[in-house]
This record gives sequence, structure tokens and C-alpha cells, in this order.
Amino acid sequence: MIKKFAKSVSYAWAGIKEAFRGQSFRIMLVLALLAIVLGVILRLSLLEWVFLVLSIGFVLALEIINTAWELSLNYLRPEINPLAGKIKDLAAGAVLVASLTALVIGLIIFLPKILEIL
Repeated sequence: MIKKFAKSVSYAWAGIKEAFRGQSFRIMLVLALLAIVLGVILRLSLLEWVFLVLSIGFVLALEIINTAWELSLNYLRPEINPLAGKIKDLAAGAVLVASLTALVIGLIIFLPKILEIL
């Protein structure tokens, strides 16, 4: 049972490493790290950390799913296909919605603290 779980984790880690090869994932990861550093500097409350970590995790997870959809569609439909393009656009749109939501949450958390310092 532990061996099976360890194997599953290694496959999941391989997926994360594959996602890291994509520019979008790396950019989002850099922004997430900047938000974490800013959170440490500004001494976020426990609840603020919960919202920040959930936002980061949600965006990164959706980006991985988006990449999986794109790779799947490229494999299944290597030729240009309007329906495949719409599916890719929808998945990318989900990432954009999550990213904008995370941005708003970040502004709600960080802006008052930054304005207080200024």
C-alpha cells in the first residue's frame, strides 16, 4: 500500500515537473513566491494566509489542468480543429478567471497593509 502511494506521488511529481517546463506555470510560480515573501514581510494573519495559499494553489492547479487539456487535444487532434481550439480557449479562460480572482484577493489582503505603511 505504501509502495503504491509512493508510486502515485512520483507520477504526480513528474506532472508538476512537466508543468514547470511551461512558461505560464513558471511565471505564476514566481508571482506566487513574491506574494508569499510579501506576506511574510507584512505579517499576514492566519486567515489571510489561508486565502493566499488557497488562491495560489487554485491558480497553479488550474494551470496544470489547462496544460493537460492542451496536450491531450494536441495528441487527439494534431490538425487544426475549431472545436479543439474552443476547448483550449475555455480551459485558458478558467485559468484567467482564477488568476483575476487571486489578484483581487491579493489586493484585498495586501493593499490596506501597504497603504498603512505609506
